[in-house]
Amino acid sequence: MRTIYHLILTFTILSAVNSFGQVDSIHQASMFAGHPNRIKQLDSLIQNASNLALNTTDYQQELKTAFETGQNTDSLLSSVAVRFFTHLAYGNNPPKLEFNGAKFKMDAFDVPLLVKKYVERDAMNALVQYFTKSSKEVGLILDSLKMNQRKAKPNLEKIQILQKAANEYRWLTAIRKTNRFILVNIPSAQLKAYDSNKLILSMRVIVGKAKTQTNTLSSQINKVVLNPYWMVPKSIIQNEMFAKFKEDKNYFTKNGFTVINSEYVNVDPITIDIKKYSKDNFPFIVRQGTGFDNSLGLLKIEFDSPSAIYLHDTPEKDLFTNANRFYSHGCIRMEKPIDIGKWLLQNNRIAIDTFDFNQPEKYNKPRPIPVTIPTQVLIWYSLIDFDKKGALKFYKNIYSIN
Repeated sequence: MRTIYHLILTFTILSAVNSFGQVDSIHQASMFAGHPNRIKQLDSLIQNASNLALNTTDYQQELKTAFETGQNTDSLLSSVAVRFFTHLAYGNNPPKLEFNGAKFKMDAFDVPLLVKKYVERDAMNALVQYFTKSSKEVGLILDSLKMNQRKAKPNLEKIQILQKAANEYRWLTAIRKTNRFILVNIPSAQLKAYDSNKLILSMRVIVGKAKTQTNTLSSQINKVVLNPYWMVPKSIIQNEMFAKFKEDKNYFTKNGFTVINSEYVNVDPITIDIKKYSKDNFPFIVRQGTGFDNSLGLLKIEFDSPSAIYLHDTPEKDLFTNANRFYSHGCIRMEKPIDIGKWLLQNNRIAIDTFDFNQPEKYNKPRPIPVTIPTQVLIWYSLIDFDKKGALKFYKNIYSIN
């Protein structure tokens, strides 16, 4: 089968020479027409796109169809080149998130300008290296991909995971260059905080069980709450608490919970006629008081989320030593909550520095503090992650997501 290079090269040579056998001045100013070596370079990159975790057919068929219909060759080649290198810069398929609430700046690279610059130097291979080397993670993923592709019996599932990860980490690299955000990866149960491509903090987290999954999302962080209340989700009241309250009318009081009616007035649980209600019809708010025993610990981070999840502290510190940290009802428990709180509030440190985390009983109410430095949170689901030494690791597909 003839490559696109051979098809277009014939057209280019014919069109570049005028009736006097001289090269047309218009084509001298073109990026591709009249430059067979450049066409060959681009065609070679497209033919070997799988080595870069891209799809040859995404570019090849379009070129072939356009050539056969006689469209402007130089304009088309330039367009395909920009699209090819845009995929190298930003990925060909960003991660799928269940909620997209953050507006990440996507201006890390001026791809059209870079393409023009490198094409005119006949150095498109160097531009491939430029984008690959802009992310150590992408480079390691591509190395692993090539190694797996060359095996006598390649593991197709692993190859697909690597291809997907290469493009998602390209996207991550691009937003990391110009954004300040917290990244949580569910399969690895890890948190990393970045500020303009610099890793500020990393820690273990606890995420949702397979039955109560943590949702993927991007969102803007609104505030840090010190000494928070825990407003118990309806699902937990229905599935876990109602039966216990039915057996023991003192259950809520003994465990530090306040019951509040629809008019936001505290209710003595003893006075509730449990026979009038069911687990699906229990019209009360249940709130846990502040302090060390609070399920959210001493700090939580709030952001917009349709599933009402947030990042928070926890009194169960021993769980962070476990390799598989999938215990929550969907929210994310942080190993080092105070560190992340101080980073988020670095322009308002007095509020958090004056809080006595050793004696939270001094304070009988939560202390909400707005986060005024624009910071996003990104919760994604990648089966590839990197440890503290930068080594590539594969993680179990705990939620069985394709």
